[in-house]
Amino acid sequence: MIFRRSLFAAAALAAFAFSTTAKAEPMRIAYLSPSFDISDAWERVFWAMQGRLEELGVDFEVQSLAVASHVDHAGQLAQVETVIAGGVDYVFLGPTEYEAAIPALRKLKQAGIPTVVYNFATPHEDESARAMSYIAFSHYPGGVKSGEWAAEYLNGKGKVLLLRGAPGVISDDRGGGFISVVEKYPDIEIVMGPYTDFDRAKAYDAAQNMLAAHPDINLIYGMSTTIGLGAGQVVRQMGKSEEIATMGFGGTGDEIIAMKEGWLTASVLRPIDDSGVAVADAFVAHSKGEEVPLVWGGSFVMVDRWTDADEIVEYANRYSKPKMGR
Repeated sequence: MIFRRSLFAAAALAAFAFSTTAKAEPMRIAYLSPSFDISDAWERVFWAMQGRLEELGVDFEVQSLAVASHVDHAGQLAQVETVIAGGVDYVFLGPTEYEAAIPALRKLKQAGIPTVVYNFATPHEDESARAMSYIAFSHYPGGVKSGEWAAEYLNGKGKVLLLRGAPGVISDDRGGGFISVVEKYPDIEIVMGPYTDFDRAKAYDAAQNMLAAHPDINLIYGMSTTIGLGAGQVVRQMGKSEEIATMGFGGTGDEIIAMKEGWLTASVLRPIDDSGVAVADAFVAHSKGEEVPLVWGGSFVMVDRWTDADEIVEYANRYSKPKMGR
């Protein structure tokens, strides 16, 4: 689908606005995300990027594409090939997986299309596959913050289930950061659960099966919004939301609602719109011949069901909030 925003001129933003004579055609952007239902973070970044471009007075078009599964690497490569054939000025690529994105990135670079890789903060070592910029909330520090919260919540004692996403960097880092903290506590036992492909239904089934096998679980760490919500729904249906803590990752809108309703316990929150702004700023800077940072990284805030998170949530979703639900 194509989204279009018209050029508007506001006196307060005149310093940022583009000249219509300098660039008569709209900036053409392809937005590729790794799943239809990985979390509302992808939709929020989508709207935040556009909100920032509007704010800067940029005339643009966005072509939005997504693969059906977070592990559909071949499908995403095919979408990239379609985008290249159609012709765009910039590509936002949310890879299905870090290494799996290399063939697509090589093709984009060969085609001369500047690309932002989203959700990964480490530039690819292969120069032929290195993107213009990497924008992400680094997964390992988020895992560390989650582990610190879990260890404190459990008072250093309990049984923790880890539910992973898909094989690759994201699960490794979110899990590794968490484990690096809780493994320091000899009275915390870690149970490694299966990969769920960042799919809510698969996370629900995995949580159900693991709780049947380990009924003494005290806390479930789900390594994404969808995993945390899937696990939280199982615990809620068991009537044990007060006994078994559940954690997500990202602090997106659905997670905040679940925490307010009492059936998700905690999540590490990303001020998600900050990253959408960083994407838009990278495209605009490049179009003006300015330097684009190779890496942008955001900071996390830990929130739980007892946190008064209204202010940070309002800030985190300042661009995307009016757009969600359209």
